[in-house]
Amino acid sequence: MSQEKVDRYKKEKANREKIMRRERWITRLEVTAFVVVLATLIGWFSVAVYQNSVAEKKANRTTETTTMNVTDIQNYLSETNTSSDSSADDTSDSTAE
Repeated sequence: MSQEKVDRYKKEKANREKIMRRERWITRLEVTAFVVVLATLIGWFSVAVYQNSVAEKKANRTTETTTMNVTDIQNYLSETNTSSDSSADDTSDSTAE
């Protein structure tokens, strides 16, 4: 039993650098995968919040309409046009005579 332990220790000691390199590589791979997943989740969450806020702003937008009564202006313009037409007719009649 004791000889098995000694052989195992010698084998581990001989491959210690290789084992440690593999463990470091696995650790780096795990950390990289975690960072990628975390960055993806943060990005997705940010986009969802942004789209929600844009949609909410569009929903809360109120259109303000202003109405204006222009009948007086139309009446004034129509009176001006009719009076200028009649005065133009009067001047053409007087020059023809």
